[in-house]
Amino acid sequence: MDTHANQLPDQVHTPAMAVGPSAAPEAVFTALAALAATLCQTPMALISLVTPLRQQLVAQVGLGESGAALPHLAWTIETLNHVGLLRVSDVAHTPHWRDDLLASGPAGIRFYAGITLHRPDGQPVGTLCVMDTQPRELDAATQAQFSALAHSVGLALAHSHPPESASADLAPSELVSYRAIVESQTDQISLATPEGCLTFVNRAFAARTGRPAEALLGTSLYEHLPEADREAVASQVSAVCAHRLVLGSEVRHQGHDGHAHWTSWTHHPLCDEQGRVWAVHSVGRDVTERKLTERSLKESQTRLRSLYESTPAMLHSIDAQGRLLSVSDTWLAKMGYARSEVIGRNSAEFLTPDSHAYARNVVLPKYLHEGRCDLIEYQMVRKDGTLIDVLLSATMERDEQGHPLRSLAVLEDVTEKHAVEAALQDNQERLALATQVNGIGIWELDLLTQKLNWNEMMFQIFGVCPETFEGHIEDLRRCVHPDDVALCEREMKQAVTTGRPMNFDFRIAHGDGRIHDVNASATVFYDDAGRPLRMLGTSYDVTDRKRMERELAEKHELLRVTLHSIGDAVITTDARGRVQWLNPVAERMTGWGNAEACGEPLSEVFRIVDEATGQPEMCPVSRCLCDDLIDDPAKLTQLISRNGTPYGIEDSVAPIRDAQGQVLGVVLVFRDVTEQRRMGHEMSFRATHDELTGLANRSEFESRLQRALSDSLQRDSEHALMYIDLDQFKLVNDACGHAVGDLLLRQVTEMLLSCVRSRDTLARLGGDEFGVILEHCSVAQAERVAQKICDQMEEFRFIHEGRRFRIGTSIGLVPVDKRWSHHDAVMQAADTSCYAAKEAGRNRVHVWFDTDQSMHTRKGEMQWATRLEQALDEDRFVLYGQRIVPIQPNGEGLRCEVLIRLQDHDGSIIPPGAFLPAAERFQLASRIDRWVVRHVFDLLASRHPALDAVHTLAVNLSGQSISDPAFQRYLLDLIENQPVDLSKLCFEITETAAITKLAETGTFVQDMRRLGMRLALDDFGAGSSSFGYLKALQVDYLKIDGQFIKDVVNDPLDRAAVRCFCDVARVMGLKTVGEFVEDDPILQELLGLGVDFAQGYLIHRPEPLGRLLGLTE
Repeated sequence: MDTHANQLPDQVHTPAMAVGPSAAPEAVFTALAALAATLCQTPMALISLVTPLRQQLVAQVGLGESGAALPHLAWTIETLNHVGLLRVSDVAHTPHWRDDLLASGPAGIRFYAGITLHRPDGQPVGTLCVMDTQPRELDAATQAQFSALAHSVGLALAHSHPPESASADLAPSELVSYRAIVESQTDQISLATPEGCLTFVNRAFAARTGRPAEALLGTSLYEHLPEADREAVASQVSAVCAHRLVLGSEVRHQGHDGHAHWTSWTHHPLCDEQGRVWAVHSVGRDVTERKLTERSLKESQTRLRSLYESTPAMLHSIDAQGRLLSVSDTWLAKMGYARSEVIGRNSAEFLTPDSHAYARNVVLPKYLHEGRCDLIEYQMVRKDGTLIDVLLSATMERDEQGHPLRSLAVLEDVTEKHAVEAALQDNQERLALATQVNGIGIWELDLLTQKLNWNEMMFQIFGVCPETFEGHIEDLRRCVHPDDVALCEREMKQAVTTGRPMNFDFRIAHGDGRIHDVNASATVFYDDAGRPLRMLGTSYDVTDRKRMERELAEKHELLRVTLHSIGDAVITTDARGRVQWLNPVAERMTGWGNAEACGEPLSEVFRIVDEATGQPEMCPVSRCLCDDLIDDPAKLTQLISRNGTPYGIEDSVAPIRDAQGQVLGVVLVFRDVTEQRRMGHEMSFRATHDELTGLANRSEFESRLQRALSDSLQRDSEHALMYIDLDQFKLVNDACGHAVGDLLLRQVTEMLLSCVRSRDTLARLGGDEFGVILEHCSVAQAERVAQKICDQMEEFRFIHEGRRFRIGTSIGLVPVDKRWSHHDAVMQAADTSCYAAKEAGRNRVHVWFDTDQSMHTRKGEMQWATRLEQALDEDRFVLYGQRIVPIQPNGEGLRCEVLIRLQDHDGSIIPPGAFLPAAERFQLASRIDRWVVRHVFDLLASRHPALDAVHTLAVNLSGQSISDPAFQRYLLDLIENQPVDLSKLCFEITETAAITKLAETGTFVQDMRRLGMRLALDDFGAGSSSFGYLKALQVDYLKIDGQFIKDVVNDPLDRAAVRCFCDVARVMGLKTVGEFVEDDPILQELLGLGVDFAQGYLIHRPEPLGRLLGLTE
């Protein structure tokens, strides 16, 4: 090893390291470029020569093949034109830089720092620059070192490239310059062979090892590194030589002070003209302070993040694109998310659509301009879908170019606050409404200053003008009636002294000139020492109440006199049921005097029994006190007086309540109905029994049959009905007279009674017809009973004046079970069966079967189907019309419903009820609807002058037509091809059809309304659905079903239903039509209920449509 001075590599050292004369300058500048990259901690650096004619790359580090393009880049010109150090922190944000090939191409340059190199005479000779693929900044110290390095590089470059073309061997001077530069650096700088043998070290390197620089030459680079890092650094140097890469690493070692130190090493390959690595240039920088700072910063950041995330406030930070970078634990708890579910998501995702739009259109533009926002109201959506109200304040962090980097926001959850404020506002509004509606005034009196405050209602109560009110107690004193001033002062003084709430009535001289009664109530408030401070109270006008109290006292006296003079008996009791008072009639009927009965239990004075059984009945007053209901028992009861005299009575009882609804007692009113009840029993028997035979009459029989039918429907029980007809009764009646016929009927009655059970019902239905209801009896059992009757009648002979008559019976037997819906149907079946028995030969029984009725109905409907088909072919239908009039005339013109009739072959008119059921069953309803619609369109298309007076033609459509696409197409074609005034048309759809086919009906209604026609819902109320479907049907009229109209005067339920329908129609903006208006009381009732239009026989009986409209005579 040469022990001479530490030298740079040239021809002086080991021959294996020698290079040609031109290699030394290139190696020097490559080493200088590597030094610049290390100094600035960038992976790339380059030195370029600039002459008036060309740009030439002198040296580059880290750019590889991309470096060949550099002499042609505009960045060099930009650097030459800039005074001092040119820095571009992020090329992507600099418009005229980001489109360059080095930025947009494979190199992907994002950071650039460059400086002009000058000759000694100040002329530019080239540029020195460093680059990185990541945005970054250079601190002030690094900028100063980089500028100093550039000065030395500029001098070296000027010497190696003189302005004249004459060349000289400047290698020694270049080496001297390089030595001067590297010796001045505080970084450790060395040159080593590819095998790691040191050929040069600077003073900083030697100082760290503690040995002279000359002693280090020829030693291995790795022996001066910590043992644990030697293998890794050797591997890196091998990679640098093998692949001509720039690699770096950080080495931790123990310093002379005993503390850990870190050195950052960067290794650059130095190549000859053939591209062979002849040396490795290494630069080591002490980064101990940076590592300690980074560790401290990391610990600080960890503590800060922990503090940030655990702070009891909603915090979040977002990047420039609005993505969440961090959120606090409170933010997560409020929103119901885990941190992993929200980081990286756009913060706008958690806003409601309205808040998002407000943020984007209003808040964000101002925020981007000012960099902060304060107390912005937003609504955010929690994970479970619920909303929270927040107040957001945020501040923005920007980069050096002023571009947004990130934002930090603080959010305050004000959901509960808003709820409290809303509740407070609601309570204030309710209080204001309550006081306004109930006429309650609020006042406050300062007991120290005697200042009086009134709200607006107080001025109305006292009739005082606010302008004359001075706000003093004297204002109140002037209003009080002179006779009540002392009362007011006494009550107020007592309230202040005792602390008890004040409540009393007094009179005032009202502003209207009259005397009013006013109630005042108040509470006194005291300080901690017990001194009264203020009185807060309310007042309201009780003039009407006082007047009613006086009137009540007068009526009480009038009632007392009345109760003594009326014909009904009256007893009053207390809340325990003890007698308090009897009027004279009660004294006479009970046998108790008023004085001796007072205080006795009512059950002792008023003893009642069941009139039929004689068993004691519970006192009605006891029932009233137990059930808290007005008692009106249906049982017939008798009062047994004290002396044993029975009285048939009717009684009613009702509780007597105070103002708070508490029961004070009971009043019992009863009257003697003994005679009326006897007459009622007699009249009831005559109304329900046959006078000749004593049997139940037809009306009573049908009533009992309906009960048996209801029993079978509810309990699935089995009964039977016999319809009995005497075969030869007319012969006896004609031969012997009616008196003898009556005798025969009585004898037949006795015989029939002997054949049936006592529980069964035997009735004379009329003439020689009898009926029997066999309860809980099967058809087989009933058939045996019927046959028994036939057998006895077969043997029976009626004898009169020596003449013998044989009387037979024909019996129709029908099971009474759940197949029947009404007693009329059962009676008709029994009558038919009896007729069948007669047809079969008399004196026999015919049992009804289902096939009897179904075959008859089926046959009749099939006949109608054939007749309807023929009528359609022969055009034998006729249009009728019935007026629909406004109950309160409005002069709008003629309204009518278009009706259909069938003209039979003999010219008679058949009503629709006879053929429309068959038309529905055999799918002919839609064809009939087409016929009606076509003729109505023909009529409107005639343009007859009389049609000008027509306001509405209501046309019925069946459910089949509504759901039939072919019918709808037919109707639309008719509208298109035959234009008419569609505003005169109104289609009526039955409620049942609309409910059954709600979707199709809704579509049809919308289509028709779009064309200008109106629609009505017919037979409204007949369906058993709710009113909800009306929302889906935009109809114009509700035609209330006639079953509610015909009994609306006498049936409270029907009247309530009609009122309900009208209320629904008014809410939905619909008009109502009442059908089946047949008399004036019904019309007047509908007027009172608010029905808009009426239709029925009272208004108009249907007539041919042409005549009704004035088109024909």
